[in-house]
Amino acid sequence: MAAAPDVIRFPEVARPDVTVVMLTYNRWDLTKEALRLLAEVTEPRYEVVIVDNASTDGTRDELDSVTGARILRNPRNLGFGPANNQGAAMARGRYLLLLNSDAWVRPGWLQPLLDVVEADAGVAAVAPKLLYPDGRLQEAGSILWRDARVRQYGDGDVPNRPEYNFARTVDYASAACLLVRRSAFISVGGFDPRFAPVYYEDVDLCLALGAGPGRVVYQPRSVVEHVRGASSSGAVQTTRIERNRRLVRARWRDLLDRRPPESWRIEPSGIAAGRDAMTCERILVLTGARPAAAGTPEQRRLHATLLDGARRWPEARWTVASLDGEPVPRPDELGDAGIEAVTGAASWDTWLAGRRYHYGIVATADSRWTEGSLREIVAATQPQTERIPVPNGVDLGAVANKLGRPNPGI
Repeated sequence: MAAAPDVIRFPEVARPDVTVVMLTYNRWDLTKEALRLLAEVTEPRYEVVIVDNASTDGTRDELDSVTGARILRNPRNLGFGPANNQGAAMARGRYLLLLNSDAWVRPGWLQPLLDVVEADAGVAAVAPKLLYPDGRLQEAGSILWRDARVRQYGDGDVPNRPEYNFARTVDYASAACLLVRRSAFISVGGFDPRFAPVYYEDVDLCLALGAGPGRVVYQPRSVVEHVRGASSSGAVQTTRIERNRRLVRARWRDLLDRRPPESWRIEPSGIAAGRDAMTCERILVLTGARPAAAGTPEQRRLHATLLDGARRWPEARWTVASLDGEPVPRPDELGDAGIEAVTGAASWDTWLAGRRYHYGIVATADSRWTEGSLREIVAATQPQTERIPVPNGVDLGAVANKLGRPNPGI
């Protein structure tokens, strides 16, 4: 007999790689959609643990229509962190996938997250690109300022812009959807209950992971929609956020003292500085020919050298800006390597002004960047840089010397 239309059925997996932990509290309409999409578009290598935090709108009873998941019903609302800790304690998977009940996954969302943690043992957690339901960008990782205030990078912007389409290490990414190594989660004690009932516990978790088990990474090839704040009240929200911000600031004072001041957020160049605050150096490669796997020998050399540079110095920020307007081929390869690829900006004056004083090294691989108005724009916006002319492609030996590193022997 076919299942009733309103039944949500999850697969029975004997040895799941991933445990999806979902906390529910009212808003069954959003929760039902989140569970339905999770079941419909996710490959069967996961299990589901649902913790209901004493919902009062019928959600507790509606969860009876969910099969194949383990469900814990709390008699009272324990708050976000403690309830997620309960779900994590029930997990069998190597990875925990913290997923909000108002987060809607898209086809192909899980594998890019797993690709990151399975390729690099130094990664403790990885987060997707979050979109609003109307398609606007909600978060491409987040920026933490010195006073522990948070900025969701790219909030409200067009999601496919180059600055949001490459993987990078972040201070913090929202636990609306966050894949965490179970061992790393346990090693830092999970969510700190001092932040209950809600807010900033995921900031604290990410900082604890970064200070111990491993980095937190943003992976734009995974895309998830998030309603955000569906069950919060504005007045209470402001009070709790401020209380918990002060708690994070006190706990992580030494780390946050090395972050840019929150006042920098008012300038585009300040946002870029906040995004790249954790990098050891910022390298801008100016080229005319787009990085390509096919084409002239110079194009192939540039593409290969960019990938090699990012592999050798992943702690640096690599940006390639091309005068060509064509889309960059194989963007996932560059993006996964942490390379920001910008092609054919409408106004290079505006783009470079948004990165004023940002780059420590400018490598010029096309003579047009050293002539006329383009030369003046680069000189005016990046007067502090070391300039390396590399007409035949980027010489990583020269870049390494500027970084004060041993010559890689290229």
